[in-house]
Amino acid sequence: MSPYRLIDSHIHLWPAAEANPDQHAWMKYVSPLAKQCSVGEYLHSTDENIQKPIQDRQLKGFVYVETDRRLVEEETEKGLEAWTSKTLDELRWLRRIVEGTPRAGEGHDENSSQLLLGIVAWAPINKGPEQFDQYVKLAREVAGPETFFRIKAFRFLLQFIKDEKTFREVALSEDTIQTLKSFKKNGNDFAFDVGVDQRSGGVWQLEHAVEVIEKVHVGEERNDKVVFILNHLCKPDLERGLQTPEQTDNLNRWKSCIRRFAAFDKVYMKLSGAFSEMPDQDPGNPLSIDEIVRQMEPWLDTLFESFPPERIMFGSNWPVDNVRGPGDRLAWVRWKLAVERILHQYSLSEAAKDRVWYGTAKEAYKIDLA
Repeated sequence: MSPYRLIDSHIHLWPAAEANPDQHAWMKYVSPLAKQCSVGEYLHSTDENIQKPIQDRQLKGFVYVETDRRLVEEETEKGLEAWTSKTLDELRWLRRIVEGTPRAGEGHDENSSQLLLGIVAWAPINKGPEQFDQYVKLAREVAGPETFFRIKAFRFLLQFIKDEKTFREVALSEDTIQTLKSFKKNGNDFAFDVGVDQRSGGVWQLEHAVEVIEKVHVGEERNDKVVFILNHLCKPDLERGLQTPEQTDNLNRWKSCIRRFAAFDKVYMKLSGAFSEMPDQDPGNPLSIDEIVRQMEPWLDTLFESFPPERIMFGSNWPVDNVRGPGDRLAWVRWKLAVERILHQYSLSEAAKDRVWYGTAKEAYKIDLA
């Protein structure tokens, strides 16, 4: 296969000092992810020759996605800066990468900055446009101009809201809709990363997400419509497959949602996150590339029928996919091999492949590469 250029549209990072439940409420003290996950560790997990100058490498860089930092709810009365202090710590960490000022042992250096092509930061989209604007101002101050320039999108994870009534109240509230509309107003130009979960949350999360996009886009001219970037194929149930009528029904509802998402020309999809939705893999005996693709085929068929390559992008979901995938050493490389096989199987042209590997992420996140 001829060399191609690559942007990894979805990775997570954190320093050892912040790999704990104080910074991440979802993280346990003893867990596979409770350790440093740095630019250095990321590069060593890829198949990239890091001795080469970056212009000669296949991997041109990555998009950092926020890591769901803990919100200090007990500090709400003290103001926005107090209860979002951990998400602001995340921006300080990213600033050290961008400005080449690592603390001892953080796993990045002065060369790491050029790899960090874009940032998807956290934001309180459910609090209304005024509080969003206040948070953006605070983020700008904390991040500094160079790091803030790289914030191309925001994310507020909806996938953990497992009660449908609560999900609707949050996602479809006037505060949320008007905040998302403001992403393209008053000088703003941000995308929104959508985190919903068919397997663990329910396919209804996708159905309501379609409603959100409809409400945000209604009445807007094409150039004023907010870009939505769907994470991880919306996390389909690749673990249990199609063994029961309920699972088949869920697949059909997932397909319907994917087609509805694709009908919006400002919606993109990340071809990412599959290892976290499949059965656990043994690093000593991982699934073959053929088996990975075979298990995904019912979902991939609809993806490529619905979305053009110009709106599909590669992402590794590193290091999260290492856990249920084939481990830290193999997961990134084997997912890349799986995507190579997928793009060949669905007969994409070389130009279309370049979009999935590189061009779509560059366009969706408005990445400026000299």
